[in-house]
Amino acid sequence: MQLERILTSSVKYKLFSNNLTPDRDTVLGDITPATWTGSTGINQSWSDYTTNGVSSHNGYAIAPPIDWTNGSGGDVDVYGYYVTDTGATKLLAVARFDGAPVTIVDGGSLSVVPVWGDFSQAE
Repeated sequence: MQLERILTSSVKYKLFSNNLTPDRDTVLGDITPATWTGSTGINQSWSDYTTNGVSSHNGYAIAPPIDWTNGSGGDVDVYGYYVTDTGATKLLAVARFDGAPVTIVDGGSLSVVPVWGDFSQAE
């Protein structure tokens, strides 16, 4: 499965804090990583994707939700998340949250469900 090739070596999920609307031309340098306490990248490997398979010729992999907790001492705004290789040298995916920015109150958290598929939602 192609998805297993992407996820076998692990990927890293990170939040971004700039008002970016990603498109097909977005590159890693366009993204401003969130840097508040609790915004560190979260690694995921193939074994974390507990639901995976093929349906109607489309492959998919789904992991349990990952959470970022705001420990910054104040509210923070984020616009979306992005996914890189673990060395943060290759941009694999980027998504803007609906209704961005999303405010995470101090002590609050934000969850994202990692879903990969060999289908595209690009327009």
